[in-house]
Amino acid sequence: MAGTYLINHSVQLTISKSKNMYIAVNHKISNPENFWASAQASLPELPVAGVKRIINVFPAPDNTEATCIWEADSIDQLNTYLRSKVHDWSQETYHEINAAAAMGLVV
Repeated sequence: MAGTYLINHSVQLTISKSKNMYIAVNHKISNPENFWASAQASLPELPVAGVKRIINVFPAPDNTEATCIWEADSIDQLNTYLRSKVHDWSQETYHEINAAAAMGLVV
């Protein structure tokens, strides 16, 4: 069902019915060492069901925050994938990118 949902008071999901969407993910990272180790180990697995690729990674200087751009079938599928990789080491907010209006998005 399309809409915006708040999960566990820390993860907000905006769910769209479209396929092949571009998604911005803002990470607030509580355990940078484990988060980034898991991220590096997981990237060679891509693509996986529902998650095609990561396009950009923009970490903060201290690695406790990051914004990443992904291509996936849905925010829900990307959230499921990320939860299985970064566990509770971060809290995420997501939003679908309007690819037609975006500047600098490599598709």
